[in-house]
Amino acid sequence: MLAASVTTVMAGSSPSWLWYATRGLGMSTLIILTATVVVGIGAALRWETRRSPRFVTADLHRNLSLLAVVLLALHITTTLLDPFAQISVRDAVIPTGAAYRPVWLGLGVVAAEMLIAVAASSLLRSRVGPRTWRVIHWLAYASWPLAVVHGLGTGSDSQAAWMVGIDAACVTAVTVAVARRLLHGRLSSLPIRVVGAAAAVASLALASSWAVAGPLQPGWSVRAGTPVVVASKPTTVHPRPGGFSHPLAGVIVRASSGTQLSMRDMVDTGLTLSLRSPTSTETLPVLALARDGRPICTVPATAGTVLYAVCGEVRLTIALYLSGSSVRGLLTTSGPLG
Repeated sequence: MLAASVTTVMAGSSPSWLWYATRGLGMSTLIILTATVVVGIGAALRWETRRSPRFVTADLHRNLSLLAVVLLALHITTTLLDPFAQISVRDAVIPTGAAYRPVWLGLGVVAAEMLIAVAASSLLRSRVGPRTWRVIHWLAYASWPLAVVHGLGTGSDSQAAWMVGIDAACVTAVTVAVARRLLHGRLSSLPIRVVGAAAAVASLALASSWAVAGPLQPGWSVRAGTPVVVASKPTTVHPRPGGFSHPLAGVIVRASSGTQLSMRDMVDTGLTLSLRSPTSTETLPVLALARDGRPICTVPATAGTVLYAVCGEVRLTIALYLSGSSVRGLLTTSGPLG
């Protein structure tokens, strides 16, 4: 099957345990940050019971905030140490210009810096004063929607049912807490609360539409800006003059004829590449390369850390990177194609 062939292709560039730790820590940070926001709103509403007086709620809010910052620090650390996404210290500090999903990674950087500012102001509360501290503290609430969008935009598990459930639960919890906050207040604050409610509804509708049309759709990995991860090429490949390397992007399509991989050239030269599963009479996946719809070659592709095919005197090397149903790759030739 094609899936097995592609798995073999990517064996040489599989993510390390740090990649999985980064994903787990990011998810945990979102959950704890959500709890922090909900408890913080509850504290503002003066939620309390006989068993949980107000100071218990305040302590819980403070401890959750501290835990969120600790998890965030670990999330950033594992991201920097992991070589799979190739995120640098500069990318973790400056919210623009990253190679890996730059917009969505940048939103995460902004959210992280907001939380760090809140933590720093809490440590220096006696120096910054209660009014300044309160203004900075609101950044914690502003960081939550940025963290949600960051997770959807950069997360490798955004389309997984369990991750969709976690995101939905977090959004629902904060929505209910905000709704309760807007329903309670003095009459003089009613216009502000009405405007806040309208803004919240519009933001929720806009974010939901974006999520459904973006991160939850096939091909999001490519559109989000995932860079090509090139597997190491054996020393037996020696490109000749006239050869080129072009990035490719595409999707895995499951059809009645079997699983197929379809890719297009991102340099806009009209190249398309497809890879289909071997039939009962074939032992290798079949690679078909065309330009502007005109077939160039259809040959068996040998599998290793990369795929190889020979079209006449031209050697093709295709390195692939998969994320869900999205595929990125790099097509390298040893000579000009017809």
